[in-house]
Amino acid sequence: MLYLNLTTAENLIFENKDVQKLLPIHMFSYFEQWRLGRRIPMLRQMGKMAIVDFLDQLNDEHISILESHFSERIFLERLNYRTVENYKISLSEKQICEELCNIISLPYFSTWRDAEYLYISFWR
Repeated sequence: MLYLNLTTAENLIFENKDVQKLLPIHMFSYFEQWRLGRRIPMLRQMGKMAIVDFLDQLNDEHISILESHFSERIFLERLNYRTVENYKISLSEKQICEELCNIISLPYFSTWRDAEYLYISFWR
């Protein structure tokens, strides 16, 4: 099993032109941004952001292409860089507890509800 995350994506995909050719053409801009970040030290942050955006754009079809190329199962580890998370939870007590137990590292929140749902917004 291969883990595809911020550090391994660079080695497995961004440094391998054969793998890049397998992916859709609209992803080519991520590879170019990454190359600019490698060549120009001032743009290093843009290169890292290209990897994060690339991982965020991958879907099941892209993962299956990569799995067939590497002949291994791929587990995608996305980086959550959003500052706000919104949840809509049904008012059944069991589901509320399960949802709230899965939320980690978002210290600030506000809640509101209607007749059927509880709405929670978390932010950093």
